[in-house]
This record gives sequence, C-alpha cells and structure tokens, in this order.
Amino acid sequence: MSSPVGLVRRRLTDKIPPHAPAAPTPPAPDAPVHRVMLECTRCGTPGRPEALPDGLCRPCRAPGQDTAPVTPPDRPGEQDVRTLAAGLRDLLKSP
Repeated sequence: MSSPVGLVRRRLTDKIPPHAPAAPTPPAPDAPVHRVMLECTRCGTPGRPEALPDGLCRPCRAPGQDTAPVTPPDRPGEQDVRTLAAGLRDLLKSP
C-alpha cells in the first residue's frame, strides 16, 4: 500500500472491535452462580449484600447501639497475625 488513505482505512477496519450483542446471553443451567458475600462494617458478621444495607447487619442497625466497633471473639489480635506472618515467612526461607 502506497496510499496513506488506504493505510489508514485498512488500520481502522482491522482494529474495529466486534459488535456487542444486543441482549446478554443467559448463563448455562449448569454454570456456577457467582454470589457476593460481604461483612458488616461494625461487627464483621458475614451476609449477602441485600441483608447489609449501608454495610450494617440488623443488630448493628438497631437504634440505641453505641457506634464503637465490636470485635468478635474469634478474630485473632494484631500480634497473633504478625506472629503467624513471621512464621510463614520463615517457612518460605527454609530450603
């Protein structure tokens, strides 16, 4: 091609993305369903997005609750996490 117009036309037609379908295709019946789980921002209780409006579970949304975050008893403390991470790093270093 010696024509600049022809070169540009060819590049543009080669680089055009395919047309998007008008309607999304429904998923296959046996395809896994992607479900999103969230945690309450105050107490960490897991739940579906519909059950956590504004990021709070029902007990945390109840009027009269204090606004301080509640730490669940089964969560490790910061020092426990640091100790575990250091142990994992040591395992990675050993041959």
